[in-house]
Amino acid sequence: MSSKIYFSDKSGAKPFSYYGVKALSSTVARIAPAVGKKFARRLLLTPVRHQSKASKPLEMSSYTINTQFEALHVYELGHGPVVLFTHGWSGSASQFYPLMEKVASLGFKAVAFDHYAHGMSAGKEANLPLFIRAIDAVQKHLNEGIHAAISHSMGCVAALNTINPLLHVLIAPPFDFYNGFEQRILSTGISKTLFKSVIHSVEQQHQMRFDNLLPELHLAKHDKVLIIHDVQDKFAQHDNSQAVVKQYPHVELISTQGLGHGRIINDDHTWQSVQTQLQKLQAQ
Repeated sequence: MSSKIYFSDKSGAKPFSYYGVKALSSTVARIAPAVGKKFARRLLLTPVRHQSKASKPLEMSSYTINTQFEALHVYELGHGPVVLFTHGWSGSASQFYPLMEKVASLGFKAVAFDHYAHGMSAGKEANLPLFIRAIDAVQKHLNEGIHAAISHSMGCVAALNTINPLLHVLIAPPFDFYNGFEQRILSTGISKTLFKSVIHSVEQQHQMRFDNLLPELHLAKHDKVLIIHDVQDKFAQHDNSQAVVKQYPHVELISTQGLGHGRIINDDHTWQSVQTQLQKLQAQ
């Protein structure tokens, strides 16, 4: 259900369902807050498991690692310095298969994983702190430096928080993350009280404050950041990436046209940009 909220591109007049949800959620928040928070948490923190259309490369290995929370499914292809891939909300590692094959062909070890409650990994709930926890667990398991990180959508936010590679490639990053997140949820009619209670419970559980996790706060600590973003992206605003580039001179933006939020991952323009940057690292 949460994917319908996060990836809705509806705007304009509010549907009748908005007023029904708003009245119901406001009432529940007032007379039965514990029940309301449990319902809202399930609604907002349950991703849809991505159904991959991509075939797993024949030479790719996969395995499961046990972590503090749930088991994570990891995928590896190739040999060499590690390039770590991290997907977004309701995505999976399989979205990167074509790009991983190309990266591995350059002489890198391409590593991806399914976040908690995504793909083949265990779990029923996900959120931004859990995305960060998952990346930390995979890095600890690999026990080697990350040469480059390639991330998509919400995965970009988590990656900037916790990976320190020579190169960050951010595909369709959702800058102004918290405001966009809140607006999409409140646009369904869910009461602000319930929304805030869920956010607070997640922050308490993981001892992370969302306002400390915003991607803009972490750009300055990374030396090389490449953003690849489509002008017509309906879910992560291209204008926000343009604003970031103006503020941070070391951040480069490559804009595409007509690829939207998902198809951009494996488009040839994306690959050409990634290839150029990785070859520059190899030449150093």
